[in-house]
Amino acid sequence: MHRQNERAMKFSTLSLLLGLALHALCAGFPSVTKSGDTTVDPQAMTLSGDTYGYAINGLSFQQEVLITHNGWQYIAYYNGDRRVCVARRPLPAGPWQGLVLTDYTVSTTWNAHHTVSMGICPNDGTIHLAFDHHGSTLHYRVSQTGAATDPGAVPWNASLFNPVQNYLISGQSLSVVTYPRFWQTPGGDLQFGYRAGSSGNGDWYIVDYSAATGLWSSHRQIINRSGDYSDSLGSSTTRNAYMNPPAYGPDGRLHLTWTWRESAGGANHDIMYTYSDDGGFTWYNNNLPGGLRINTGPNPLQTLLDLTWTATGLQVIGQATGNASTQQLITVASQDVTVVPLDRYFGMMNQQAQAVDAQGRVHALMFHCTPESYSGYSYSTWGPQGARRYFHYWRDAQGNWYRNELPDAVGSRPKLLLRDNGDAFAIYQSRQSVNLYDTGIYFLNGDLTIQAATAAAGWTDWQVIHVEPGDFLGEPLADPIRFADGVLSMMMQDSPSSVGQSTPLRVIDFQINAQ
Repeated sequence: MHRQNERAMKFSTLSLLLGLALHALCAGFPSVTKSGDTTVDPQAMTLSGDTYGYAINGLSFQQEVLITHNGWQYIAYYNGDRRVCVARRPLPAGPWQGLVLTDYTVSTTWNAHHTVSMGICPNDGTIHLAFDHHGSTLHYRVSQTGAATDPGAVPWNASLFNPVQNYLISGQSLSVVTYPRFWQTPGGDLQFGYRAGSSGNGDWYIVDYSAATGLWSSHRQIINRSGDYSDSLGSSTTRNAYMNPPAYGPDGRLHLTWTWRESAGGANHDIMYTYSDDGGFTWYNNNLPGGLRINTGPNPLQTLLDLTWTATGLQVIGQATGNASTQQLITVASQDVTVVPLDRYFGMMNQQAQAVDAQGRVHALMFHCTPESYSGYSYSTWGPQGARRYFHYWRDAQGNWYRNELPDAVGSRPKLLLRDNGDAFAIYQSRQSVNLYDTGIYFLNGDLTIQAATAAAGWTDWQVIHVEPGDFLGEPLADPIRFADGVLSMMMQDSPSSVGQSTPLRVIDFQINAQ
C-alpha cells in the first residue's frame, strides 16, 4: 500500500518570513529587458491533432533542445516537412545557420510525444540527437567529434551527422523508448535517460557517454514500475515515473524529482526525491545521516545554535548495478522517497520543472490543485482551471521541504531557472483568457510569462515581471548556459492560424538586469 511520508511537509512559518524579510529590505528585485527576437525557421512543424496538443517543438520534457556551447547557440526542432533540423548562431546576435537531415521523416502528424531531444558533450564537441519516440525503437544519431568545439571552422551541413541507429551501446537495440533526455555531467561528459514501457507501466533508465572513448556504457535501470498503491480514487499494481529534468548540483550530486502515473489512470501522485553522489549508481532517500546538527535553517537569523540530535539514518534505496541479481531498484514502496504526499485527486501535472541552486538546494516547480482551491468546483482529472495553482517546492540543507505559491492563473507546464545568488525565474505560457471551469490542459494563443522570486525572501515574493504578448504555441524552453551568463533566452513558436499549419520558430532573449 502507499506509504505516507513520515516527515511532514514544512511550510514557511511566520518566524522564517520575519527573518528573511530583514534581508529582503536591502535587496533589489530581479527584472528583465527584451534584447532580441530572431526567427530560426519561418516554417516549423505544428500538429494536426489535439490529443496531446498542437505543439511538437517546445515541450517540457525536451531537456537541452536549446543550449549554448563555446559562444554558439544551438537549437533542434522539426521543420514543416517533418524533418529533423539543427540550427546554430554565433552569439550574441549572429544569424542562424540551419541544416536539415533529409534522410528521416517524423512518423506522426498528431502525437506530441515524438519530440527532438539534443545534447552537446563539452569534452569532445559531439552533438547528440534522439527523436520520434512514443514507445518506439530508439532513433539516435551523433555528430562527428568536434562539431561544436570550434564552430567557426566546421562546415555546417548534414554530413556532420552519422546515420540513424537504434542503439547507444553496439549490439543493444533499445525498444519502447519514450521521453529521451540528454544532460551534461560535471566532468564534461553526457548522460541519457528514458522511459522503457508505457504510461502507467514503465521503468526508467540511464546510460553514460564518455568523450575519452566516444562510447556509451553502463546501461542501467534506476526506477521500477512494480508495487501496490491506493488512494482516494482506487488502486493499481504498476506505474511509471514522470521525471522532472535531472540536474547536478555544485558538489557533483545528481538530483531527481518525479511524480508517479498509475496503471489505474487519473492524474499523477506525490512528489518524489532521490540523489546520487556517484553519477547515478547509488541512490539515497531524503533522510540525512544521524547525529548532532545545528538547525540554522535556510537563514542564520532563523535560529541561533539550535542543536538537535537526530537518529534518522541515511538510507540507500537504489543500487544500479545493471545486474538483475544484485540491483536494488527504486519503487513506489521505497523508504522516505515521497517528499510531498499528494494523491491523484489533486490533478498534479507530470514532467514539470526542477533546478539546483549554487548552495546545492533542490527546487521543483509544479502545478496541481489543493483541498482549498477545489472549493466550489467539481472533481476532474486535472482539476478545473480555477482550482490549479503553481507551487515552488524547495529543500534546505537539513532535508526539510518548503512550499511557496505563485500568483497568476496556471497556463502551460513551467520551467525554473536559478541565478548564482539564488534568485529564481519561472517561465510558462499563460492563457490570454481563463475559463475557471474548463478542465482542458492544452491551449493555443498563449502569452510568454516570466515570474521571479528572491532567495533573500526565501522565494516567498514571487511576482510576474514580464508578459510578452503573442499568439504562442507550446511550452517555453530556456538555454541554461546562456542564462548563467545573464541572458534568459527562450525557444518559442507562433500559433497556427489553421490546424497543422507551419509557423515561425523563434528565439526570444531577455537581458537579466543587475540588482
